[in-house]
Amino acid sequence: MIGEDGMNLRMLRALAICVGAVAMIAGSARAQDAPVKIGAVLSLSGPAAVFGIPERDAIQAIVAKMNSTTKGGRNFEISFYDDKSNPTEATRAVNQAINDKVVAIVGPSTGSGILAAGPIAQRLSTPLIGPAGTLAITDPKNEFYPWIFRAAPSDASDVRAILQDMAKGNAKKVGIFYQEDAYGKTGVDLAREVGPSLGLNVVETASAPYTATDLTAQATKLRNAGAQAVFLQISIAALGSSFVKAARQVGLSVPIYANAGLAQRSFAENVGNEVEGLRIVSIGNLPYDPTPGEAELAKMLEAAGKQPQGWGELTGSNALMAALGAIDKQKGKDITGASMRETLESLCDFDKFARGRVCYSAKDHDGWHEDALVITEVRNKQFRSVP
Repeated sequence: MIGEDGMNLRMLRALAICVGAVAMIAGSARAQDAPVKIGAVLSLSGPAAVFGIPERDAIQAIVAKMNSTTKGGRNFEISFYDDKSNPTEATRAVNQAINDKVVAIVGPSTGSGILAAGPIAQRLSTPLIGPAGTLAITDPKNEFYPWIFRAAPSDASDVRAILQDMAKGNAKKVGIFYQEDAYGKTGVDLAREVGPSLGLNVVETASAPYTATDLTAQATKLRNAGAQAVFLQISIAALGSSFVKAARQVGLSVPIYANAGLAQRSFAENVGNEVEGLRIVSIGNLPYDPTPGEAELAKMLEAAGKQPQGWGELTGSNALMAALGAIDKQKGKDITGASMRETLESLCDFDKFARGRVCYSAKDHDGWHEDALVITEVRNKQFRSVP
């Protein structure tokens, strides 16, 4: 397995021989001797590009490694589409990708985009493998549930892990700052649900849109509520940085914890001393304390001239490797969106770079759980894993 035991290049070569050399162009046929098409609908512009660009970079780096080490076999093709960090654009891009005859889609990058595009995936029978933690995307109550798979632990796992760490301290009264989207609101609901069992009481919440820069009012609101610790349900690094700076300016000098969305190099390195000691739950620690598998992915990125950023590369690679695992499992068959969905529901222990054991089933489209997570702490503008 590719993971904590390190990148096994022989297994990667074997997988690539099965799925073949990669062409970064669009195609059309689905016959056994024709390329299998995968779409990648990612936030390549807009606020969520902090995830979409690293997701794209990881996919391209893996593809480049496969091309350099294998020849021949079953071909597959990757085509990229920009959802522009906008749910409406995500539906447009998913529809375009399916019109281009892809059999599965990595993305969209955000939970809001996945929720918006889910009905398209259902109607056109093409699975989405979403690199997002937003709990609602794999809610079995959704009519489009059969067509959505997750490539990261859900917010339920993330929020529980970071609140458990928070509960080890002396704080009992918690303030929450969240971004105004599905990811932000879901995190607040989960914290209210999980907190009491850990002895934590949410005393106040405050929110802001992605583009907000002056967060003095929000920080003051949490300070005045008597928050003894603050939880950030934020995925936009600039928004998180602005809040932490505002908190220190208004005298909100309490411990700060954050969900996985802020596990980005840009967040750790572009803020001052006010963020020192902030704790974040993350799927691995690719930039600073990587496992052997994560380190191998980092080498691929560096070979492609990219600096590893963290969360995005791991979720992007997870989604791609799930798609390739499903293709590999269908040796000798014509592959369609329907066959990919069916195969994903029985996919378990496929090759990957991130930590943790992954198994999908008809009743579990999350696949990834708390064993893929690590608590990190910002020290000297780096994320350091907490024992």
